[in-house]
Amino acid sequence: MAGFTHSILLYNAEAGASTLDAVMGLAVPQLAASSKTLELIKTDSPEELESVCRSAAERADAVFVAGGDGTVHLAAHALSSIENPPPLGILPSGTCNDFARTMNIPLYLDEAAKSLSQGKLQQVDTATINEGTFLNFAGIGLITDASFNIDPDLKERYGKLSYFMSAMQTMRQAEPFNVSLVIDGQAYEEEAVLVLAMNGKSIGTHLFPMQSIDPADGLLDVFIIQSSSFAAIREWFSLSKPDLTAEDLEHIIHLQGREIDIRTETPMDIDTDGEIYMKTPASISVQPGKLNLLVPNEEDIFT
Repeated sequence: MAGFTHSILLYNAEAGASTLDAVMGLAVPQLAASSKTLELIKTDSPEELESVCRSAAERADAVFVAGGDGTVHLAAHALSSIENPPPLGILPSGTCNDFARTMNIPLYLDEAAKSLSQGKLQQVDTATINEGTFLNFAGIGLITDASFNIDPDLKERYGKLSYFMSAMQTMRQAEPFNVSLVIDGQAYEEEAVLVLAMNGKSIGTHLFPMQSIDPADGLLDVFIIQSSSFAAIREWFSLSKPDLTAEDLEHIIHLQGREIDIRTETPMDIDTDGEIYMKTPASISVQPGKLNLLVPNEEDIFT
């Protein structure tokens, strides 16, 4: 990128003092160096962040958001509702930062700000779900139970490790449910403990580098875990192997599609990018190339 005329940085006032100090001390100098004008906007609520993100898009040639997956979720929802939104830059300062991991954005704020300011644009898909939008994933079953079971004190103390601890505890208690899916017109009736529709490659910092998962291919990857048996759990964690294919899976069903309907016998909570505010039934539709995302150049990516 050659630089920005007017860039805007949105940050959450509810973030801890150490996070705000890091944003101001590490990210702002890098962004200011690449912008003729850098506007800083503090938001006090999710509703305000989403509203300000939409209004900022009218006057900015780049919108940066500093926060975790929930903040990115709100920004993606706001910008995807605009016909020609400005580029979005993710400055990861949350617990898991899953979509930042998917896009190989550095997890240190100064490195992230520098690499995005000097990086490139990449079109990425979003997906609508009922009246909402998600960027990384939507899921039911274990994923929502694990989120509800996280101990706030453990999250404060152990960060991303608390998600793993909650997931392991939840897996032992999981009860299967019946789910009906229609994917691009094909119907499926399954018993499951977890159903995921994934656009990104990371959930709770657990990476899924299967070649089929691509947030810019116009498809969602659907995973159905059929039980919480040891074999199924072991297979779930084996998904982090880059050479794994769908044919290697015995306890997990892997499908792909553009239009996905999910129905359950009783309404179930849906987790979208770590946020839980809707229930099944769900109608999901991919929005190909909906967002322009600022990402690092290949030579700046360290794996």
